[in-house]
Amino acid sequence: MQGEDDLRGLAKIMAFMRAVSIILVLMHLYWFCYGFFLERGWNLSIINRILHNFNRTAGLFSLPIYSKLFALILLSLSCLGTKGVNSEKITWLKICLILGLGVALFFFNTHLLEFSANLVTLLYIFSTAFGYILLMLAGIWMSRLLKHNLMDDVFNSENESFQQETKLLYNEYSVNLPTKFYYKGKWHQGWINIVNPFRATIVLGTPGSGKSFAVVNNYIRQHIEKGFSMYIYDFMFDDLSTIAYNHLLNHSKDYKIKPKFYIINFDDPEKATAAIH
Repeated sequence: MQGEDDLRGLAKIMAFMRAVSIILVLMHLYWFCYGFFLERGWNLSIINRILHNFNRTAGLFSLPIYSKLFALILLSLSCLGTKGVNSEKITWLKICLILGLGVALFFFNTHLLEFSANLVTLLYIFSTAFGYILLMLAGIWMSRLLKHNLMDDVFNSENESFQQETKLLYNEYSVNLPTKFYYKGKWHQGWINIVNPFRATIVLGTPGSGKSFAVVNNYIRQHIEKGFSMYIYDFMFDDLSTIAYNHLLNHSKDYKIKPKFYIINFDDPEKATAAIH
């Protein structure tokens, strides 16, 4: 219980530092783009006095770089305490790209302050704000990768993944189901090889989970291609029957003896007792 309280307290401290960092960015924009805000009447005397006191005592706004660096330091510290669910989509390459773009927009737009045009001032405001958002995103992602050892989290996809069969084991009786699995940060193509289907196969799953699509349909198609005779109980008449009939028409040449296709409808025996040759 004490540990949970400590974590909540740490989260509040991190959130406070991030809030102060955002306020510093807003103060920076207000100070260095003051003419833009003054022209629109978006200025307050009390804020002016506070910022002048900050600048007089700490020199925070003597140069644009000072307030930006201070905001970045607070943002970095706040990101160190960030926790979140990791994802294979977060990579160091993406982090470096976002971080580089954020640094360029946040720090290397100072020359825009040399111009007094409103459009240029707006460009400076938006580039600074967007650069700050990118830096925050890169910091959060970086913290997740540095703090999370994926194999310590039993609910993480990395820990639930394992090496599966990637070789196709084919014989005259086998049923081979293609698969795709995630292992060691990459997606791999694999196979479920039922090399001896005569030992029986059971498929379990909730309604709509894909049992027929992934397994049963493949059994029907592949056994027809190999010249097997089949007895199909089509509970959802006539889904499997249609698949079997159409596939048999396309592969009837694979049978040594020309196959026949019969349908028995137990709900209406008179309707479907005819044989289809």
